[in-house]
Amino acid sequence: MIQTDEQISTRKLNEMKYKILEQEAYVITFSLNADFEYQGKKYRTQGIYYNGDSIVDIEVFNEEDESCIENEKLEEKLLEIGKEILEDMDIDKHFSY
Repeated sequence: MIQTDEQISTRKLNEMKYKILEQEAYVITFSLNADFEYQGKKYRTQGIYYNGDSIVDIEVFNEEDESCIENEKLEEKLLEIGKEILEDMDIDKHFSY
């Protein structure tokens, strides 16, 4: 017989005489990723989000083969775009488990 969480909690309450007041699972950091197109070419941006603080280690790659951006001026512009995309991301909408 499969028991629900409520049945198990009730059983525990009856046996051990305690009551759970609150439970929480918390994520401190997670990865943000997005694909985008700029001037007809596809790129991937990624960064690490510290919950409630900031996004760090933002990088941009060629989407096809994940190679580095060769042109320094283009890379600067792409990092700016990537940062904006990650900062504006609706994390609740795009979060996956």
